[in-house]
Amino acid sequence: MQIKPFLAALLLSAAPAFADGLAPDYAVIPLASHHYGDWGDEEGDDFNEFNPGLMFTWAERAYGLNYTVGAYRDSRSDTSLHLSAAKMWDIGAHAQAGIVGAYIHSFGDGYTGFAPSLQVSYKSLFLNVATGYDDGVYGVISTGFIIPLGR
Repeated sequence: MQIKPFLAALLLSAAPAFADGLAPDYAVIPLASHHYGDWGDEEGDDFNEFNPGLMFTWAERAYGLNYTVGAYRDSRSDTSLHLSAAKMWDIGAHAQAGIVGAYIHSFGDGYTGFAPSLQVSYKSLFLNVATGYDDGVYGVISTGFIIPLGR
């Protein structure tokens, strides 16, 4: 079962996030995704592209990284857990861009594994692009809201 590696990763990655206090800095609400490229499914690529969820981010903690933990409805309409660390840089007064290393665990037929991506945020919106988990050129573009929690 893949739960043990997930829990180990959660404990190892989440500990630095709490080093500066337990309260998260942001609530992240993923909402939608769009899949592009050939996913190799002969029956057609039938993905759910409405992906509501709730995640919490601890910003600029250990090593200057953002740590995010949460869950959402994945593209196969199953629940997925999300654990990530990101390095974000300011690129404007209200804009950031960065790289994200995420571990995703689906409790169904969705993706389970490491998912590197690029992310851009402007004010309270984010756009995340993850590509090619295999030999082909394909990926997911996702979007949602970032809500400051007033830490």
